[in-house]
Order: sequence, then C-alpha cells, then structure tokens
Amino acid sequence: MANPAASPSIEWKSLGLAIRERRVAHELTLVELAAEVELSQPFLSQIENGRARPSMTSLYRIAHALNTTPQAFFGGPIDGASAPTLVRAEDAPAVDFDAQAGPSAHLLLAGNAPFHVLEYAGLPSEFLEYWEHDGFEAVYVVEGSIEIDIDGTVQALNAGDFLSYPSRLPHRLRSTGDTAARALLIETKVELLQDRRPGSHMPKPVRRRISRKV
Repeated sequence: MANPAASPSIEWKSLGLAIRERRVAHELTLVELAAEVELSQPFLSQIENGRARPSMTSLYRIAHALNTTPQAFFGGPIDGASAPTLVRAEDAPAVDFDAQAGPSAHLLLAGNAPFHVLEYAGLPSEFLEYWEHDGFEAVYVVEGSIEIDIDGTVQALNAGDFLSYPSRLPHRLRSTGDTAARALLIETKVELLQDRRPGSHMPKPVRRRISRKV
C-alpha cells in the first residue's frame, strides 16, 4: 500500500511542460486552448509554467482537448522493451488535489507506457461530472466500497470486485461506506488507439434516470 505521507509529490512544473509541449504539437495557442477548456489564458499560462495547480476537472479538460488523458502528462518516458519497471510503495508519485478537486492518486505506471495504472486513495464521496474518452478502462477495488456510474447505471463494488468498460461510455466513481476506499484504475493509452471520434469531458446534462445494480 502506498503511503501518502511518504510518497513524493508530482512536480507540477514537469506537468506544465508536458501540457505546453503537447499544445504546441497540436498547433494550439494559449488563447485557443484556454477557450476550449473554459480557463483564463493567464491561469493556463501559470499551469504551463508550474506556478499554478489545476483542479482535477481542469486537468481532464486540458487532456481531452489535447486528445489524451491526464496520466500521459505524468511519469515521464517508460522503456518497457529494455527492462522491468519497479515502483516501490514509498516511491509511487502522488497527485494531490485540493479538497474540492476530487481524488488523490498514486501513479504506478503513467507517462508513455502502452497502458496506465493509478491507485486512487482519496475518492470523493459524491459523484463529480462524467468523463468519456477513447480506450478501455478497468477498476479493481483494493479496500472499502465504491460506486461507479456508467452512462446512468450505477454499479456498487466492494473489495475484490473488478469492473471493465469501454471508456467512451460516460463514467464517474465515488467512495461509499465508512472505510476509506482504495481502487486501481487501469486504462489503455489513448494515443495507441484508432478511435478518434470526438469525445467530451464537459459536464453532462441530466438526461436519464439512474438505475442501480448491486
């Protein structure tokens, strides 16, 4: 189990540089990207320079606008063909957002790896907005209990439960119960996929009646 107190924090300056490099590669100006993700141009500039920390929602919007996921901005290069990669519990980088921004995560495998693995250690108790993007995801509950809302259908998961789904379906998750939940999220790397249909990380209007499955 990763210890949040002992884990190194993410270098936000490195995150900002990765965002800037990808924005430039997509031939977008700061003004254009800021307008698309509903942030001010000065604030986006501060994020790119490592002087401001984006909320989880803002980071997902930036990643979506640049045809990727937040995990691709973290972790640096991985050369899986040359040697095994070991991440000790105390060495897993932590991404700590403020109390209103959502989960904290430990990055077990990110960067340019063909898939990404995160350990969510601070899931919100309430659903945030839906996310959807190219690829495929799977969630494994390590401890506690969570709920996953996938396109309006809520699945209750307990420790040891596993759920996979196409990440094109609108999805979001939250912690339930008295015990702090920990869950592993595994996702395919967006850049490796052929599916390039437009997706959205914008808030979804209420358009369906939520059903629950236990």
